[in-house]
Amino acid sequence: MPPKSRPWAAPSEHRIITADFPTPTGHAPLDSVQEVRSQLKRGCDQLQEFNPVLYRDLALYLQVLREVLPLAVEQACFHLATHFHPQRYCELPAQQRRNLRERTAALVQQAASLLTVEQLGQLAGRLAALKQERQRDLLDELRPQSPEARSPNPEPAGSVELAMELPVELSWSGIPSLGAADADPDGDDEPPANLPEDPQELPGSPTACRSDQTRQPPPPWDSPLLPGQPQALVTWLEGSEQALVRRLRNLSQAVNVELLRSGLGRTLLPVTLLEAALRGQVEPLSAPPNLLRVQLPLTHPSGSQLESLAVLVRPADLELEHPRLRSCRARLQRHRQEIRRMADQHRRLQRRLQALEAERLWHQDSPRFPQP
Repeated sequence: MPPKSRPWAAPSEHRIITADFPTPTGHAPLDSVQEVRSQLKRGCDQLQEFNPVLYRDLALYLQVLREVLPLAVEQACFHLATHFHPQRYCELPAQQRRNLRERTAALVQQAASLLTVEQLGQLAGRLAALKQERQRDLLDELRPQSPEARSPNPEPAGSVELAMELPVELSWSGIPSLGAADADPDGDDEPPANLPEDPQELPGSPTACRSDQTRQPPPPWDSPLLPGQPQALVTWLEGSEQALVRRLRNLSQAVNVELLRSGLGRTLLPVTLLEAALRGQVEPLSAPPNLLRVQLPLTHPSGSQLESLAVLVRPADLELEHPRLRSCRARLQRHRQEIRRMADQHRRLQRRLQALEAERLWHQDSPRFPQP
């Protein structure tokens, strides 16, 4: 009988070697299976008790954010009008200046009403669904089409077509000796995201849709409550953070449009450039908080390099300017670290449970040894 494995062992210790020591009864792993299941249940119960605290701190962070957002946008517009374009602002009529301030305040109020835990969760779900839809569209474009679809006007019989394609159509499913590692020319260890691992469930097969619905867990944003699984909660937190950045980016773009309409701004930076700046892919010039100042790849007739300025509200700038918001973020960061630790532990226990279940089934399927 093999020794009982520790449920909290490292992943490298999960390998169970029982080929030389067969277990006739197969009852030894059952205790370990029940122990691992009980530990998984206790972890989920602890997470359920922890979720109200996390929700309270999330709501408090967003409440403080809604309070400081109007002043932050006003300060950004103030610096843009007085430090960078004072002449343009002085040339604006009084009524036009008042309209600009009123429309900007209305945009901030509208965006602040959407900065709640529930609203961010819904937006995170829509963004995730949109990302999956784009990935499916990309797979549809990459999927090879039939000869009839590629050539709507087929050539007469006997015609010769010169193309860069192979004269025969090769399929990995027709070569059973090749595994998944041989099919990956880049040598990646993990399969691409949202792709089924079973070769029979590749896109285009009749069972692909059914497989996606049965294998993939439900999205963590379908429920109004916080997820009860650590991995799902980590996904939920990452999605809500992306949704927050998207809300602030949309507000920034709307304010920039109003600045352009009023005549205070002369150029409108595209959304893709704002996204690149948020991801750190653009090196901005020095500017006040919540302002994006970039150098354009154009040259003025006088020889100087052209620059462009836009409002870009970022959580990092808001937290830097407001200590209360920064303290709320620090509490959330501690929560995230604890949840990631719980998620890693939960994942190790799940792998351990799968190994024990496989061991139990192996002994169950093995032939019984004759009694002496």
